[in-house]
Amino acid sequence: MKYNLLISLILFSFSSYSQNAITIGKTITIHSEILKEDRILEIHLPKNYEESDKTYPVLYLLDSYYNFSHAVGSVEYLQLNRLIPDMIVVGIRNTNRNRDLSPDSPELSTDERERMGTTGEAHNFIAFLEKELIPHVQKTYKAAPYRVIVGHSRGGLFNVYTFFKKPELFDAYLTISPSLWYPNELISQEFENVFKKPSELSATFYMTLANENKGNMRGNVLKLSGEFNNYINAHKEADLRFKYEPMPEESHGTIGLPSIFSGLRFIFEPTQYEIPRTREEIMAQGGPDAAIEKAVTYFDELSEKYGFKVTNEYALVDLGYAFMRLEELQEYSVNAFKANVQAHPDSYDAYSNLGMAYEELDKLQKAKSNYEKALRLVMETEDPEWEFYKADLENLEKKIEAKAGN
Repeated sequence: MKYNLLISLILFSFSSYSQNAITIGKTITIHSEILKEDRILEIHLPKNYEESDKTYPVLYLLDSYYNFSHAVGSVEYLQLNRLIPDMIVVGIRNTNRNRDLSPDSPELSTDERERMGTTGEAHNFIAFLEKELIPHVQKTYKAAPYRVIVGHSRGGLFNVYTFFKKPELFDAYLTISPSLWYPNELISQEFENVFKKPSELSATFYMTLANENKGNMRGNVLKLSGEFNNYINAHKEADLRFKYEPMPEESHGTIGLPSIFSGLRFIFEPTQYEIPRTREEIMAQGGPDAAIEKAVTYFDELSEKYGFKVTNEYALVDLGYAFMRLEELQEYSVNAFKANVQAHPDSYDAYSNLGMAYEELDKLQKAKSNYEKALRLVMETEDPEWEFYKADLENLEKKIEAKAGN
């Protein structure tokens, strides 16, 4: 009896600890006057969103019923690995997919028209995004002006149409196996006839294609890729980045996840700063302090272009370690880590790295004060590795005691 009671208590204890749900977002409903209907949105906010005073780029995700969970997973994984910034994800559920995502097409065959039902209202959906959804997101959330749209299949067709019709609506277009078998006069035109002012064109366009050959879809995707490349080569003044990545190992159904993963990496590739690592590379930039200033300036200018703060933390940390590895430049590592502390005064890693630099240079009291600051900051968080910061401080204190005893 006592044994059974003990087992029951143990099981109850385990069940009590397993009630916290793991959530990746929430759903909300907004009413659209343009579409004359309610629309369900799925919203994902970055970690520590409520405590942060930052603004975040926004990813607008078409067909979110199918794509929300893996898109959020890709965003979180890439951010964790410092390859993209934190993002707000706004998933848009469908009500009438063919109506909203396909442009007008008098050339559409009778069979296709009967199969698809109501089509040709993509211009109306663009109006909904521009005049209702985007303003709602800007007003309700800590949204930066930088916007990415993700569309797959018919959503990819919508991406292409939106880029041709109103390219400035989004800063980046992540376009997955677009249904370019669908005929439309506007997107069939050559770039030179559509984009007549290349200096006013600013966007990033990433496109994939799976192992499919429906009608003339593959040919039109390749044609569009050629149009992009030819236009970019002919008009250096256009601020246009493009990448076409065929994925023949993927089907039309499986291509979504790898496309979002690779596409976001490409879109935010400029945030991956290549630091000088050898003495020759560092001196070619004017020396260590000039290299630090160049990195700071690069991220300041990138932040201004993107409309949100792009962190320079990882570049400054990498510079500090690059200097540390070169004996004649070791003292400059302190300057890099100091610049990082100045830019990120609430980062426990920033103080920890600066403490490490001082310790390497045998400036132990300065190292101690920075290790102490790092430990205080990390203890205010839920970081499970706080004990490593404590160990750094304790080991340093032993070193100071041993040195004093000699």
